[in-house]
This record gives sequence, C-alpha cells and structure tokens, in this order.
Amino acid sequence: MRNSIITALTGVLAIPSAGICSPGDTVGWTQYDMQSNGSSGTRVALDGAGGVHFTWMKSNDFPSHRGVAYNYRSPTGEWLGEIFVAEGGSGYPQLALATDNRAVILFHRAPNGAESLFVAIDVAPGLGLFNYYKPPNRLGQVRFIWPYVTVDRQNRIHLIATNNASPGELQPVMYTRSENGGTTWVAPQWVDTVQCLSSIITASRVSDKVAIVYTHPTDSSNQWLNDLYYIQSSDGLEWDFDHGKVNFTNYVSDPDSLYAYTDIDAVYDYNDNLHFIWTAQRVASNNVYYPTYLFHADIGEGVISTVTIGFSDWPESGCNFGSWNRQICKMSLGVHQLTNSLFAVYTRFDSTDCSLSGYANGELFMQNSSNLGQDWSAPINLTNSLTPSCSTGYCESDHWSSLAEVVDDYLHIFYVNDKDPGRASGYEGFPTNNPMLYLAVPNPAVGVDDGESPSRPENLSLSQNHPNPFNSSTTISYTLPEKGPVTLSIYNLLGQKVATLFDGVQQAGEHKLMWDATGTPSGVYFARLEVAEKRQIVRMVLLK
Repeated sequence: MRNSIITALTGVLAIPSAGICSPGDTVGWTQYDMQSNGSSGTRVALDGAGGVHFTWMKSNDFPSHRGVAYNYRSPTGEWLGEIFVAEGGSGYPQLALATDNRAVILFHRAPNGAESLFVAIDVAPGLGLFNYYKPPNRLGQVRFIWPYVTVDRQNRIHLIATNNASPGELQPVMYTRSENGGTTWVAPQWVDTVQCLSSIITASRVSDKVAIVYTHPTDSSNQWLNDLYYIQSSDGLEWDFDHGKVNFTNYVSDPDSLYAYTDIDAVYDYNDNLHFIWTAQRVASNNVYYPTYLFHADIGEGVISTVTIGFSDWPESGCNFGSWNRQICKMSLGVHQLTNSLFAVYTRFDSTDCSLSGYANGELFMQNSSNLGQDWSAPINLTNSLTPSCSTGYCESDHWSSLAEVVDDYLHIFYVNDKDPGRASGYEGFPTNNPMLYLAVPNPAVGVDDGESPSRPENLSLSQNHPNPFNSSTTISYTLPEKGPVTLSIYNLLGQKVATLFDGVQQAGEHKLMWDATGTPSGVYFARLEVAEKRQIVRMVLLK
C-alpha cells in the first residue's frame, strides 16, 4: 500500500513508490480505465466515524471480465483490502452511505437482453460482507442501467437510472426508492427523456430534500445542445415529474450560445442550499468550439459563477481527449462540514501532454470557494504528472475522479491512474493495469482564520504567507501566545519536507520568517507550524 501524500503533514514522512508519478494510496487495480458512462458521480465517501469507503469497476482481463470492487480505510488507517462485491458483467458502481456508516453500492449487470440493477449493502461499516437487493429496472418494456444513488437522512435509498439506448437515440430516465433498506421499492417513475448520460441524484444532510440534476436536450436530435435541468423533492417522498422540472440555464439557440454537455455534479451545503457544477461549450453547425467553461450555480441565490475556463483552442489532429470528454470534465463537488466552503475537483486535459497513441493525459485540478461559489480560488494541479510522448504502460493520465461529498480536514479523492490515456472500451488507447488511487489533500481552510477552533491555544495563529502566489521568496507570519518550542517547516504536495525555517524556542508574540524558494520548482507547498502538540497549516503557491 503506497503512502498518502498527506502523511508527512500529520507527522510521518511519505515517499512515493519509485516509478509512479501520480500521488496517492493504491486502493486496488483495474484494466477498465473508464469508471462512468456520463457524470463521474460518487465512488468515495467519508463516514461519520472518519472511515473512507471506495468502490470501482474492476477488470483483470479486459474486456472479457469485469466486476465491482470495494475497499475501506478505517479511521485509524487500517485497510480492509480489495474485495469483489459482484462479478458476472457487473459494473459502473456508485456509492452512498447509510446513516449508520454502512456502504450502499449501486451497480448494474448488463448481459445483452437481461440488464438488471443491484444494490449491495454492507452488514457493518467497513466489513465488506454484503447483502444484495434487486431494485426494479423496467418501465413497461424499457430497461434501465447506468445507475446513480443517494441515501437521505431518513435512511431512504434513492436511485435513478437511464435506458441503454443506441447513440443518438433519446434515453428515458427513471426514479425509484426504498424506504426499508432495499427490501422493497416504490414503483418506478418516468423522470424525463434525455440525449446525454448525465443525470445524478443527491440528498441534503440537514433536511429531507433530494434533487435530481441532468442535462436536457434543446434539440432532441443532437447530443451537444443541452440545458441544465433539476427537480427537487422537499421531503424525499413527493415528486412532481410532470410540472416540477426547472430549466435553470435556458440557453438561447444561436451560434454564440453556450450549451451544457454530459458532465455535472450536485451537492447540498450545510445551509440546505443546492449547488451544482457543469461544463458548457459553444456549438454551431454541429461543430464544437473551444474553450470549455466550468460553471457553478447556487440555487438558493439563483447565481451562476465561472469556476474556470479551458484553453481557447485545441489542435485539429494528433491529440484527442477521448469520447464523452471535454478539456475540463468529470467534476465533483464537496462541502466542508464546519465552514460550509465548497470544493471542486475535475480532470483537465492539455494538448501538450499527449501520448504516442494520440490521446491527452489527464491531470486532476482543485478549486475552492469560501463564499458559497461567488468566487473561486485559482486552479491547483493536484497530480502534476506530465508524461508527454509516453508509450503504452508508461503514461500518467489521471481521470475519472470522485471527491467525497463531505470534506473534513482533507479532501478525499479517488481516481484512475490510466497508464494509456483514452477510453479502452471505446477503442481509444490500449488496456493497461491501472492503479486506483486515493488522494487525501489538506483542506486549505483548516488552520487559517479559524480562531474558534477549540484545539488551538488562545492567540496562536499562522497567517497566510505574503505575497501568495509568490516568485522565489515569501514571508510567513505567526503569533505565539507564550514562550515555547516552535517548528516551522515547508512540505510539497507529495508530502516531502523541502525546508525547515525554524526549529527551536521562541518568545511569545509575533514572528516573521522568509522562505527563499530559489531553486525550488513551481507548485503547491504547505507551511506547517508546530507549537507544543498543536499544528496549523497554510497552502502556498510558488509561480516562476
């Protein structure tokens, strides 16, 4: 098991294994580089005790064999070990947690003509011993697969699924739920008809609200021309699928209009407001124009903000980010349970980082907002594993990430480290043995401007470095409430200590230290202040 990049920030130095550039713990392996056929959804979840749950589509012999796998990391750091939840053509799993922290895994099994949905529920948190239930997956003769799941605070399991139509055909979306742990299900209901496999579902943690969010075609013959729709139940029981759907974007049909595509995510904050995030593009005469836009919406305020914008162009040949992808895609939203800060994690492709097979390597980026999405921080490259001109088996393409909806001191991220980019199931690139990686990234809001934390001595504070971002040198300021031993160290994003600015005894009061980063490569760094048994961390960005 590879060490997490964050281990050093909690007291133990972590050195990544030789030959693997992308950071994180190896949770398991797969030859199925593609983990979702549409929105990325949820494959990692942080439970109320501090345990982390994972599920993914596993294949040891692509494409003839695939199944659903599960792993669990306990609050004290022990791993359950990779286990199979289901085989026999099972795949595309999604994860939620019951109110008692047990994993609820939804997946489909899809032998031709006999497609079915299954829910696997763990007997106890992190045990890996599952009971299986079979939700309905038909409305008349229409079969549904491609499922997404959430569990509300009343422990009701809500799921949606989409019909497996042929490319270019309209695809119905259905909804059902179980109010008794999967034993029985309400009759399936027809939600809407779509062109893109985008639909997701999410539940509030502070009320009984549940929301379905999806892209809806403005032109039923075109997959590219979509608005963003949502429908919300205030109690998790009553849905108005006839009249309750809301077209949030109302994109205008003209050559300069933006349109939504296939990637979205949604989450409720701890004030019970619904947020969602999606990609948009300009489309004219069946041609897609760049750049790709990543937008955020706060439904409570009715406000749309720009998270980031992709490159303004892309080469016409020689490098492809693959089908069902855009320059920016496969995004996830998370919320910090104390500060209500929002976090977005997504894949971003760069045409200068292209494999010999002709497909772009992905990198994972993160941005955060402390004011419910009105403003977003600058994009931070979390994986930073460029491998231009790589050959099959030696690429570092980080993709199909999932961010746990609950953020604590860390962002809990689960992703595929694809050794040959492109979707192997779509004949893009080649099948390879790919690690499924768990990346724990320090929450940049922890340790900064949080004077109410009961774990800190009164008046102890570590201020944000200035300037930030910085070129070559920056000043770090902190205040000590009393005389005592102090250590101020600098770590990189891999969890490696790169400098110690002070290690000794200091008097009470304000102190300033300069970090001269001449010779240090550009990137994200963390200053860690240790005073007695207390620690504070700030994130710094070095740009040269």
